[in-house]
Amino acid sequence: MKFLVLLLLVVSQCAKAHNPLIVDIISSENFSERYQAFLQGRSVLDVTDFRPTTQGSHIEIIEMVLLQQALFLGGETREVVFNPKPSVNILEFTDMIAGESLILARTVWHEDVINYRGSVHVSDPVVKFGEYEAGIYVAKRNQALHQTTQDGLEQLTLVANPRWRVDWHALTNSKMNLVSFIGPWESMLNMVETDIVDGMLVNFSVSESLQLAFEGRDYVPIEGVKMVLPDSRHFIVSKRHPEGAQIFAALNRGLKELRRRGVIRKALTESGFINSKVRDWTVINRAMLPQEPKP
Repeated sequence: MKFLVLLLLVVSQCAKAHNPLIVDIISSENFSERYQAFLQGRSVLDVTDFRPTTQGSHIEIIEMVLLQQALFLGGETREVVFNPKPSVNILEFTDMIAGESLILARTVWHEDVINYRGSVHVSDPVVKFGEYEAGIYVAKRNQALHQTTQDGLEQLTLVANPRWRVDWHALTNSKMNLVSFIGPWESMLNMVETDIVDGMLVNFSVSESLQLAFEGRDYVPIEGVKMVLPDSRHFIVSKRHPEGAQIFAALNRGLKELRRRGVIRKALTESGFINSKVRDWTVINRAMLPQEPKP
């Protein structure tokens, strides 16, 4: 009888070991092609150089890498398979709350999940409070706006989505005029291109010039100024999924080790997310940051 029980346990563990770990990504933002281009045939566990090899935002690729490295370091060694899902199911955490999704490949703002802590585990921060910076991007052809002074910012009109609460909070703590728009990011860029608004808040491009190219149109940040998005970003794991507790424990163990080794900071810096080119630019919403204690 004991032998039978032991055999069943071994069979169960072997079956589990051969079952891949399913990780959800947004189908409309499937970064699989650029992810593979970034790996260039390397195992994800061998990645130590996080410099971008493709154009466009790079943070999503880096998060896919860091997630897998953290899971492995935390003891979860199964193969990861990315599963594209509609953005509404992911961004509104519908499947996560129901336990139909286990974990997401992207980090989320803490503010967006603070009311769902009964349904999701929230990891240690991947992007700490104060590390997420963005620029005010305007159409490259609109050269009159490129050198806008700090005093001139209050004359600008920016488009913003109030559902992106962290962006919205940052912008409402500035003197710029806001146009509320609930719709795709691409439509917001088109509003900038067609002069409906002057600009929009975008995390800095990884290109050498900080220029953002999209569908044949070019956008540049107003030089010398930036905004800090006042929140931290975390991975989340479903509490209602049968493997939720186990995966969350492995993930957080791994993230702590990556942080200890300096890998997370290195990844964010080398990828251009923490961008050395704008290190000395003025933070428009500095009042939202924690104040350093007086000596």
